[in-house]
Amino acid sequence: MGRAVETVEFFPVDSVAWQADAPCATADFDFIPDQETDEGANEAQQWCRACPVRTTCLAWAMLHGAEGYWGGTTTYQRNQLRRVRTRAKCPLCLGTALVYEDPHELCLGCGVSWIRDVREEPIAATPLPATA
Repeated sequence: MGRAVETVEFFPVDSVAWQADAPCATADFDFIPDQETDEGANEAQQWCRACPVRTTCLAWAMLHGAEGYWGGTTTYQRNQLRRVRTRAKCPLCLGTALVYEDPHELCLGCGVSWIRDVREEPIAATPLPATA
């Protein structure tokens, strides 16, 4: 039996009016390059660090699968955020004696429990880019 999912809409999904408030709108920097680089990510993060719409920008990019630098992240970083994860270690004690009972995980070492992501299919993430 599926779970009901409630969606809270913080901004209209198709709207890009928030982009007018972003400093990058007038920047002389390519936020959607043909190839993302560490240097480009660093420069984008400098622009995004104090941006008043950074959170909205990141949410929009996640919803639309946008490529390039959005909300201070790279395409690779956003793909990693989308991945379904099952922990191999407890986040508190780093123990590996875990019990899985959907949708919960329980650490037998310290007793902490959490709810894991229960999506039926993981969202594929791209592998790490090769370094030169």
